[in-house]
Amino acid sequence: MNRNDQLTTLGQVSDPACWYPQFFAETNKWQYELSDRDIGSLRTLAISIRKQVGNNPNALLSLPIEDLDLAGFVKTLANVFKELRDGLGAVLITGLPIHEMDLLDVAIIYWAIGKHLGTACPNNPEGDMFGHITDLGKTQSDPHSRGYQTREAMDYHCDQCDIVGLLCIREAKQGGISKLTSSVAMYNTLLKEDPRLVEVLCEPFYWTKHGEHAAGELPYYKSPVFNFLEGKLCTSFGPKHIYKGHELPDTPTLTAEQKMAIQRAEEIADELHFAMELKPGDMQFVNNYVSLHTRSSFIDHDDPARKRLLWRLWLMNDSVRCRTDYAKQWARGVSTGNSRAQIRLQ
Repeated sequence: MNRNDQLTTLGQVSDPACWYPQFFAETNKWQYELSDRDIGSLRTLAISIRKQVGNNPNALLSLPIEDLDLAGFVKTLANVFKELRDGLGAVLITGLPIHEMDLLDVAIIYWAIGKHLGTACPNNPEGDMFGHITDLGKTQSDPHSRGYQTREAMDYHCDQCDIVGLLCIREAKQGGISKLTSSVAMYNTLLKEDPRLVEVLCEPFYWTKHGEHAAGELPYYKSPVFNFLEGKLCTSFGPKHIYKGHELPDTPTLTAEQKMAIQRAEEIADELHFAMELKPGDMQFVNNYVSLHTRSSFIDHDDPARKRLLWRLWLMNDSVRCRTDYAKQWARGVSTGNSRAQIRLQ
C-alpha cells in the first residue's frame, strides 16, 4: 500500500495490542512472576557462564546463544515473546532477587533473556549494550542530550529498536514512575476525534539523530508517525526527536497543524496510560511498534551508590512487526563508526 492509498483507507484498527488502562489494570496477561524453579534455572545459568567469562562482562558479547541455556525458563520466555509480538505488546517480569546476587550474575541473566528475545545493539556512541538510564545532570533543552540522561519527565515515545528491555537495578528516592500506552489505542482515539490529524501524522517528519551519527551522515532522517505495513499499524513516536529535528539546518519548520497533531496525540497517550513502579529486579519488555512509554520526573538519592539506575537493552527481531523508516534508521543501533560494543555494570 502506498502512502496515498493509505490516507484514503484510514479506519479503526482492530489489534490485540489495542488496550485501555482499565483493561490493562484488570488483566494479568502482561505479568510474569518468577517461580522458585525459574529463579533456580537462571541462577544455575549464571554459575555456568561465570566459569566462562570470569569477572569480565564484555566476554558475554562473544557467547553464542547455545551457551545461554535457560533450561525450564525457556517455555515461559516463549510466552513472553508471543505476548510481545501477538498480544498486548508489553510484559513485566518480576521476582529476580538481585539484592542477593552479584551484579555480574544479574547481567548474565539479563543478557541471556535478551538474547533469546532478539539481537542486542548499541544504545549510544560509546557502544554500550546496556544503556544506563540514570541522571547525569543533563537537561533535555540541550539539543544533544537525551531524556534518559536527566531526571526530568520524558515524552511518550518508542525506542530505536524492535523490543526495548528495562531492568531496574536501583529505584529513585521518589518518582520515576513508568508509564505505558497502547499506540494502537492512541491512533484509534485520535482517528475518531479528528481524522485530519491522523492524516498529518501519516506524513513524514524530520527526526534528529541527537548528534549520534557517523561523519558525513545527515544529522536527521525522515519517518511518519503512523505507518501501515503489511496490513498492520506500526507506530513511531517521539515528540522531542521530531521538534529537535525540525530545528536543524536544512529541515522545514513544523507547521501549526503538525504541532497540533503531535500535541494532541501525546495528550491522548497520557489520557490512556497505565502507570507502574519498577522495583529492583523488575524487567519490563515492550514492543515498540504498538506501545509507547515514558516516566515521570524523579528525586534521586544523594549517595551516588544509591542513584536510580536502569539497564536498557535494545533488541532487534524482524519477526515482531514490519520496521518503520524510523526503526530502519537504527537497525544496527547507534553507530558513529568509531565505537566498540561493551557491557558496563556501573
